Amino acid sequence: MYLVHVRLRAPDQTSLPPDAAQLFLGCARDGEGLEHVSAHGDAVGGPVVGFYLTAPSLALAERAASALCHRTLLAHAAFAAWSVVSFGAALVPQHWNSLLQSDGRDMQMQDPSTRNLFHPF
Repeated sequence: MYLVHVRLRAPDQTSLPPDAAQLFLGCARDGEGLEHVSAHGDAVGGPVVGFYLTAPSLALAERAASALCHRTLLAHAAFAAWSVVSFGAALVPQHWNSLLQSDGRDMQMQDPSTRNLFHPF
């Protein structure tokens, strides 16, 4: 299963509808592999919708999430003038940390000076 985040841009800082996740779920098609949707209107950088999909590859999961998101934006008046800013697989550091710990390794996964998980050294 893949988690694909789609970042959205709203006109005039409009917030996500309260039933946004259900609106996206309702536009899913058979064969897209959609399992679950989470919507985060208060995410840093703008609204984000998380699509949990089963797919044979990350590329296919990202393609399905993008198609589903664009279809939903076109289908519902609540998303009039909304646009997709970006989409891509989400990194889940807790998963990778648990794999390292279960393998007996002790590897630091963050920049110790900033505690930023993804900051290059």
